[in-house]
Amino acid sequence: MSSSSNATAHAAPSSEPMYEYRRHILDTLRAFRASQILMACAELGVFELLANEPLTDVEIANATGADTRGTSLLLNAAVALGLLAKREGCFANAPMTASCLAQHDANYIGDILKLEGAFYRRWGHLATAVKTGRRPVENVRDEEDDDWVRNFELALYKMAQPVAPIIANVLSLPEDRPLRVLDVGGGHGAYSIALAKRYPHLTATVFELPRVVPVAREIIAQAGMADRVLVQEGDFQHGNLGNGYDAALVFGVLNGESEQGRAALIARVHACLNPGGRIVIRELVLDSDRAGPPEAAIFALQMLLATDSGGMSTFDEVTQWLHDAGFAPPQMLLLPACIGAPLIVADKMA
Repeated sequence: MSSSSNATAHAAPSSEPMYEYRRHILDTLRAFRASQILMACAELGVFELLANEPLTDVEIANATGADTRGTSLLLNAAVALGLLAKREGCFANAPMTASCLAQHDANYIGDILKLEGAFYRRWGHLATAVKTGRRPVENVRDEEDDDWVRNFELALYKMAQPVAPIIANVLSLPEDRPLRVLDVGGGHGAYSIALAKRYPHLTATVFELPRVVPVAREIIAQAGMADRVLVQEGDFQHGNLGNGYDAALVFGVLNGESEQGRAALIARVHACLNPGGRIVIRELVLDSDRAGPPEAAIFALQMLLATDSGGMSTFDEVTQWLHDAGFAPPQMLLLPACIGAPLIVADKMA
């Protein structure tokens, strides 16, 4: 009895890590369910319906053309996740959804949900991409839709809007003289818009592919900056970037290129800058062992799913490419965690 009792007493502590391991694995495995609940509510327009008043599940089902039972199950699950509130049989938006998903105002991020919904479908092909080492054909087909580029840029613009003014201040560019900025693959133009607003003598050129140009011009015009933020059609991989620029933004485009392409693009940017001109790179960077930080390591897989040869770089790799192109040693400007990727800044040596 005594020895059996002792064996049991010693077995319990050794089993505790196993329960934690199982829980962590299962939580990770099932995380998609919460994502799908959020995306389904957004796709059905639930948050917009509840913008003005609480409604019952029957009223929401009728308004969305959905099944009443299915709607009730979805709404109750959304309450459990804190996306909705429920009182006396009526559903209402929780504060966070009311702020970000109900009204089409400056805080609205519904366009981001649409984009992440597309990415969700892409991630379903991850095993295929890993086996072949190539972007799945289904993911290529997604981008052939006429609305893809527009929805993509609008979502990225929403993500950039609160970040761009902070970056414009962090860069600390000269304020007492004219400045010309090149925004390489700048898409929606949010960062050029923010710089132009921050620096009264600054003009910017967003260099983008033909499919993106109309969307960029629309966004820039709506911001009232079309006179100082121009959009130039071209391919930054091959086209002429011009010359005489004082600064160049390379934000989120290196990761779409191969390693050789990243080095080549940095060299091409160097050629378009004035002596002393500055390159500003905004990119998630990998640790030296390429296994972290988590956001960068996971985003590297996103590049496998979304590009033909893109990937993520380490800070040492970027530093080497900058050195080879003729830039001075770079500085990494860390931004608040909520802002995301850091800035890597280097000046062209005279």
